[in-house]
Amino acid sequence: MTKTRLFRLWLVLGSVFMVLLIIVYWDNVGTAHFYLHTSFPRPRPTPAQGAEKEFTADVDAFLQKLLSGGLKQSAPSGRRTEQPSVQASGRPVLSNAEESVRGYDWSARDAQQGPDPGGRQAERRSVLRGLCANASFVFPTKERSFDDIPNYELNHLIVDDRHGVIYCYVPKVACTNWKRVMIVLSESLLDRGAPYRDPLDIPREYVHNSSTHLTFNKFWRRYGKFSRHLMKIKLKKYTKFLFVRDPFVRLISAFRSKFQLENEEFYRKFAVPMLTMYANRTGLPSSVSEAFSAGLKVSFANFIQYLLDPRTEKLAPFNEHWRQVHRLCHPCQIDYDFVGKLETLDQDAAQLLRLLKVDKLLHFPPSYRNRTASSWEEGWFAPIPLAWRQQLYKLYEADFVLFGYPKPENLLRD
Repeated sequence: MTKTRLFRLWLVLGSVFMVLLIIVYWDNVGTAHFYLHTSFPRPRPTPAQGAEKEFTADVDAFLQKLLSGGLKQSAPSGRRTEQPSVQASGRPVLSNAEESVRGYDWSARDAQQGPDPGGRQAERRSVLRGLCANASFVFPTKERSFDDIPNYELNHLIVDDRHGVIYCYVPKVACTNWKRVMIVLSESLLDRGAPYRDPLDIPREYVHNSSTHLTFNKFWRRYGKFSRHLMKIKLKKYTKFLFVRDPFVRLISAFRSKFQLENEEFYRKFAVPMLTMYANRTGLPSSVSEAFSAGLKVSFANFIQYLLDPRTEKLAPFNEHWRQVHRLCHPCQIDYDFVGKLETLDQDAAQLLRLLKVDKLLHFPPSYRNRTASSWEEGWFAPIPLAWRQQLYKLYEADFVLFGYPKPENLLRD
């Protein structure tokens, strides 16, 4: 009896260990290999596989039914996060330095336009689809399938089941306010027991808290081996959108926000290594305030060196604030229904809310002035050697081409 009990105990412990191992493997590696062997494989059909096909069809039908129920307005929105009471609204109180860099403008704007001004959306989506189908246009990760995308690379896809919306957020492209919109739509954040109704009432510190949003990379813990299958159904049924920006202007904006303002995290994680490696600085202060007081700041040239250094991504992938959009949102694996641009933000936001049929429910928050303008590029890149500029363009070329931004010829020649 004792041996039998010990055997059962070891069997249970072994099973628990295997489950934990699978979860860790999924989160770190994704479905590139695991999914192919555990979920619904599609080899050549054989008579023995008839039952499996029937089972898969039943699962499809079940998930479709489940998903359709989730789209009803009266349906529960899943786990909601109750945040501590905060009196301040989402409108930030800014220092002069932050106002200079961020340039907030809370004035309302008239963005009334037709359903698709000048066929803008049709053209953007056509260009994107054509390039993804063009075998002569090649960039890393283009040819992989959705199943090959590691789970941790799906963390920018925010899901709203109440309205059937998926938003891929791109840092430095109005993502704070679009995240606020997604919180209002999904009712994922509560204030004194009630969902937020006005996006600007949501404090900034909660907007970027990952626990606030349901993202694709969290599906494994909720749905287990059906997670990737469910993602595909949602991608097929839901309205998917993203917003993009001129890649070089986005880099300038990221640099100004993270290295010209005092940011303790970015100072310790990025500025200190940059100053050490590219500015030959040693004995750097332990805090960003001390460094700024001593005039020790990362230069834009240091930042470009960091991006071009082949050692950078051997240590870790690019931070999301300067990672390429095609690596954040996978536009050749996900067929987006709406491609917005920061350069036409007001018109695109109004058009998108109408498309989602929520324009009566909320308005896109008045955006801050885009002080990091494309006209600044020449000034910012003037001190950067031509060879570096050309290498940087190759690094971000896929984003320029996929999203219809012209090649900055003036920066790439003498």
